[in-house]
Parts: sequence; structure tokens; C-alpha cells
Amino acid sequence: MTVSIDDFMLKATDEQKQLLFDLVELGEKENAICEKYNKKIKPYAKMAQKADPMKDGQYAKIIAEDAEDFALLATKEERKELKQVKNKMKELYLKAVKIEMGDLGIIQRNYENYVGEPIIN
Repeated sequence: MTVSIDDFMLKATDEQKQLLFDLVELGEKENAICEKYNKKIKPYAKMAQKADPMKDGQYAKIIAEDAEDFALLATKEERKELKQVKNKMKELYLKAVKIEMGDLGIIQRNYENYVGEPIIN
């Protein structure tokens, strides 16, 4: 059964509350990294949309594929930073289930995205 955040916060321990705050903070950091990356690839995506595949042949296809591939356009530091954030998020989601937060909707919705497997309570 899914528990609302309001109901949960009424009886949450300090550790559980801190974990939620940490998840929000890391989520904001992850979002900032992705926004920065999206701004970087925007010109490439526009070029790919404007390119005439019949005229330019494979060129348009290559640009479109590269613009969508974080590993090709992101710097090593950006990839490292995003990986660190995602690994920390995974740790926090695993911990959340261990400290009896698995019924919380936000945990249920995001657990599999970060842990890579369905949540098991």
C-alpha cells in the first residue's frame, strides 16, 4: 500500500526525514547536470532537424545520433559527476527500503530507475 508523503512525515524518524531531504538535494543536482547538458546539445539537435537527409546523406543521421548520446558530447567531468550522483541516489533508495520507507510513493516510483530492479518490501 502506498503511503502519502504527508502521512509519512507525521511519523517519520529523523533518519527517514534526512534521507528524503538528501534525495531531493541530489535530484536537484542531477537535474542541473542534465539541464546543462541539454543546453549544450540543443544546437546539434537543431542542426539535425534542419539537415536534409536526402541532400546531406549520412551527415544528418550522425549529428542526430551524437546529439542524443550523453557519452559522446558530455565532458569526462560531466559524465563522472552524473555517475556519482546516480550512484549516491541508488545508495539512498536501497537504504530507504532498509529503513522501512518502501511504502512511500516517491520511493516506489523511482526505486527501479536508480537501483535497476523492482522494489521488494
